[in-house]
Amino acid sequence: MPLFVDLTEFPGRAHELLERIGGGGQPVVVMRDGVPLAVVAGSSTIGGGQLGGLPRWEEWLQEMRQWFSDGGGQPGPPRPALPEPPALDKTLVGFDPSTGRLGSGAGREHLAGELSRLGVPVREEKLLAEVYTAVLALCEDKERLYEEDVRVLTQQLIAQAPQRLRLLAVTITSTTGLPATAEVTMELEHGPAMRREHGDGPLDAAFKAISRLTALDPDVENFSVVAATPGRDAMAEAMIELVLDGRRVLGTGGSTNAIEAGVHAYVNALNFLLEDRLGGSNAED
Repeated sequence: MPLFVDLTEFPGRAHELLERIGGGGQPVVVMRDGVPLAVVAGSSTIGGGQLGGLPRWEEWLQEMRQWFSDGGGQPGPPRPALPEPPALDKTLVGFDPSTGRLGSGAGREHLAGELSRLGVPVREEKLLAEVYTAVLALCEDKERLYEEDVRVLTQQLIAQAPQRLRLLAVTITSTTGLPATAEVTMELEHGPAMRREHGDGPLDAAFKAISRLTALDPDVENFSVVAATPGRDAMAEAMIELVLDGRRVLGTGGSTNAIEAGVHAYVNALNFLLEDRLGGSNAED
């Protein structure tokens, strides 16, 4: 659990508290008049350097959200509701299970127009077909389809095409107190391959498996996952920064599952690293 400190005490104890946080101590919640005001946590807590700690961080965030919503036992002032983000009409993109329609030429054309409006135009027919198939699958997964869902998903597919590495499947097993296990199947240049690895957490295990499959082992410099849209079925958008042999790249990924979004981002970044490496080899030849 975090350490609670009143705002009036924080200035005098700031050095002591920051030293404790930097040494791996518990996060600090700064209170004002009995209401949470701010949270101070070290990078090791957030998972910037320990990706395997992500599940526990998510649990802690849930605890904090609950605590904040309770106002520490004291109701805070009402907060204005956030505006509902723009949504897309599923029927206009050809998804209407009530009539048995799960895709249409008109729906695909409508999606192409919406993608241009959202700033992610797709003109290559093969890629547009992939995006349309992915959007229809998202329509099945989500009760409401937001514009941001489609934008994030399309950006991911644009970034991955063309690609030498492709994620086919990932299965994660994680139990409290035990190492996580990831089973990853990828499409490589020579065909599909599968690897199972253990790790300190789901992402750590998945990244290890992918590194073994691709023979690429970069350093993870930064990693973040945010909810691109509201709701329990929100689209998660992940961003990762990898460094290998002095080359720094950014990868992005999106999914309704935060772990899968992180894995997609990792594979996306590896494709950039691989293209650079092969490009350099060709230049030398």
